[in-house]
Amino acid sequence: MKKKSVAKIFALSLLKSVLGIIIILAVGFASYKISYTILSNNSEKVGTSSNEIKDILDEAQTDEISKNLIYVSNDKKISHLMLEICNTKTNNMDYITIPVGTDYTIPTDMYQRLSTVNQEIPQIVRLGRLKQYFDKDEDAYGYGELIIEKALGIKISYYTVINQETYVNHYSRRNVNVKFKPQSLSASGSNESVTVTEKINVASESYLKQLKDLNGDQTKIAEFIKEQYERVDSNLTVYNKIGYVECYEKLNPEYFHYWGIPGMYSENIFQIDTKASKTFINKLVKNTTSYTQSQSFKKVSKSSGKSSKGKNILVLNGSRISGLASAAKTKLESAGFKVKKIGDYSAETLTQTKIIVKENGAGKDLAQYFSNPVIETGTVESGYDIKIIIGTNDANN
Repeated sequence: MKKKSVAKIFALSLLKSVLGIIIILAVGFASYKISYTILSNNSEKVGTSSNEIKDILDEAQTDEISKNLIYVSNDKKISHLMLEICNTKTNNMDYITIPVGTDYTIPTDMYQRLSTVNQEIPQIVRLGRLKQYFDKDEDAYGYGELIIEKALGIKISYYTVINQETYVNHYSRRNVNVKFKPQSLSASGSNESVTVTEKINVASESYLKQLKDLNGDQTKIAEFIKEQYERVDSNLTVYNKIGYVECYEKLNPEYFHYWGIPGMYSENIFQIDTKASKTFINKLVKNTTSYTQSQSFKKVSKSSGKSSKGKNILVLNGSRISGLASAAKTKLESAGFKVKKIGDYSAETLTQTKIIVKENGAGKDLAQYFSNPVIETGTVESGYDIKIIIGTNDANN
């Protein structure tokens, strides 16, 4: 009888302990949900007085170096993509434009997990079409963030979605030359750098003036963030966004820097060089020197319409498959191009065909005759304007 009494007391004590833990967890979760709802959806309830901002700075969750993925949403499409890097140690702000015409092959393990969300999602995704692969926009933005993390080889802090009208008011476009050493996309293993012309987003004069008018005033900056949050979607709360106000007050909008991303075009499709992009972004992140002057841009000549006809072309067989150089010569000459010489490429066996041009922007009209070739600006043998090294992908082309 005594043993039963002891067992009963133990069972009751255990039950009370379990119930107590459940209640504590429930209260904690409810508090979190209430706080999150207030801070993320009801931005008008977040105060911006000096004392309230001080409390936010003490409690907000922020990164020393944040990487904000900016989507520009236009109906069912993503019309623009940018990565904003805010460095609270140097007070530098960098913007990297990611072409929405980028095709990216999702790694198999990640693709299998994404297939449980949507069985129809393709393994090769076009970044500008992310919203078409998911039923809910928030899924497209959230899973898109994970996909772009893989493509760039980095960790993204949060995302922000702005509409097309806001984009037009805040940004303009310009051409820049992006010079880098291919790491993921280079089939030749060459140490030579290539230069690719890309169109990037830069802050408009009107937007820069709007930012400068805040004049480093914390209250004005906090109010500006709240006002902006009424027109954006983000997985970072307005509360935590205001947590960056100390950095924002020290930023000089004139010193913002803008970049393209390492990668290459094949026709109108862009491929990101993941390894080169990771190296480039990490270099920006690890930069310990504050920007002290406006970024200067080199003039980029318009060269998209350059014809390869009349140019001296050298065709080399890099596939080790007999007859490909001769077949390419026949095909190109039938189309009106001048193939001056064919031969073998002895350095190594290539998979992807390379079109190497002396002039930036040339060679694009040759891409249609090969299977997804890489076009590079580089060194070509004396007496030639263009060198084509054929890879095994073109064995059946």
